[in-house]
Amino acid sequence: MAKREKYKEIELSGRRWRIGRFDALTGSYISTLLVMQLLPMGLGNALGLENVSGGKNLMSKETFIDVQKDCLKIVSELKLVGDVVMPLPVMLEDGRWGIGEIEDDAPTVMGLTIQVLMFNISDFFEEGALNDLLDKFSGMSQFSAKE
Repeated sequence: MAKREKYKEIELSGRRWRIGRFDALTGSYISTLLVMQLLPMGLGNALGLENVSGGKNLMSKETFIDVQKDCLKIVSELKLVGDVVMPLPVMLEDGRWGIGEIEDDAPTVMGLTIQVLMFNISDFFEEGALNDLLDKFSGMSQFSAKE
């Protein structure tokens, strides 16, 4: 098994960024949340998981903002400080912005969020990992009593 990259450096909006990995609990929560959001789009019916999603609602604003904050907490802007390139956190652990000029830059914030999700969630779409996960969920939708 190949070792996963711990970080990825990208350029977005003319700036350099470093994206990290979610911890296992945050990553599994966000992955599951995204899969459950796809179920109302017909994926659930195709996989026999009609009852798992529970509803056909969009993600709430509060949940969406929480996901964005989780994403932005693992992003740093790479800035030259003296002679050293330093990673400066985009969002601090307490939810405050860590760098200036980004709190009003919706395209950059959304772009970083998407990049974080792609970097962290892409493993589910490789080597059958998504199918393995969905197989586990399908077992939850029907209970069978063994006598």
